[in-house]
Amino acid sequence: MYTILLTERNILFTEPPTNLNNYLVSNTYLEYAAFLLSDIEYFMLYTDIPTKASKFSQIEKRFQEIQNLILKSRDHYLSSNTAFHKPFKLHFEYLNWFYDVTIKEFNETFKFQDESGTFEQDMLDVIKTSIKFYDAFQACLPMDHNEFFLYESAKFSSLAFTDCFTAGENILSGDTKLSMEYTESALDMLERAYQAVDKDSYRRQEYDALTITLNPRYQKQFSFKHYQDLHKIYIASCYQENVLMKQLFLVSSLNMDESTSEETLDKIGETIELISDKMPDFVATRNESALLMIRSKLITSGQEIDDLEMLFPPKEFSTILKSNSYNYLDNLPVKVNH
Repeated sequence: MYTILLTERNILFTEPPTNLNNYLVSNTYLEYAAFLLSDIEYFMLYTDIPTKASKFSQIEKRFQEIQNLILKSRDHYLSSNTAFHKPFKLHFEYLNWFYDVTIKEFNETFKFQDESGTFEQDMLDVIKTSIKFYDAFQACLPMDHNEFFLYESAKFSSLAFTDCFTAGENILSGDTKLSMEYTESALDMLERAYQAVDKDSYRRQEYDALTITLNPRYQKQFSFKHYQDLHKIYIASCYQENVLMKQLFLVSSLNMDESTSEETLDKIGETIELISDKMPDFVATRNESALLMIRSKLITSGQEIDDLEMLFPPKEFSTILKSNSYNYLDNLPVKVNH
């Protein structure tokens, strides 16, 4: 059993570069589709009905573009060998499911506007399904690969909701202390992911495989350093988002009872509102950094890809480079393996 698992974890990096290229390109199309779906998801979550209605036709078109990307991924993969069948199948099936969930949410979003602030069972079930995918896909990755740590972080971030809230609860009524602990674990995993970008050899193998078909004159434009830097910016944007979630859980976990003064309650409410107001821009920054990274990977591999504008873009994306999160991660002490 251990030998089989070890083989599965390392198979991506024992195949010839041409085979790895085929899998990476196919998988990257799926990643592109995933973050475009996430963009739609947050557009629907954070905009009012009139704004949604004004972009109805654009969203419909975007769903079609996403479906084309998913199909393009499948068609591109058909020329690959069977070595990558399991991870590709996992990701392909998950993306089709995510597509169906998102288009269902879109069709229902005009029927009613839920402003209760409570966690619905459907939403918690969606998060649980995503956790199962993260766990299954991790089994196909080497345990020191930076994406392994990214999926581990995503699992902890998800557990901060599924294990700490039940349907009908809001941010003040769940087990927010446990949520904060899960979020701290998610941040730890993101630190490891950031350090693994430069530490492991997988990034170089992926870059070399992707650039097999790259015109040499574009080599400087899409250098290995550029490839690495975009991954780091993406991880920093995830870190920034999780730091904000940790702050939200921290404030929400403060002990409040009948003796708590109205003034204190008002201040807590104001702080929660301030944190909540920042969240949309932080998730939009995460999505944009992901899309920049993914488009660069596809262009680096010689693929023609449309530069699709986000429906829910961040206000000031460049601030991520000046953020405390990016500065903190970039100055982490190098860990020595024992």
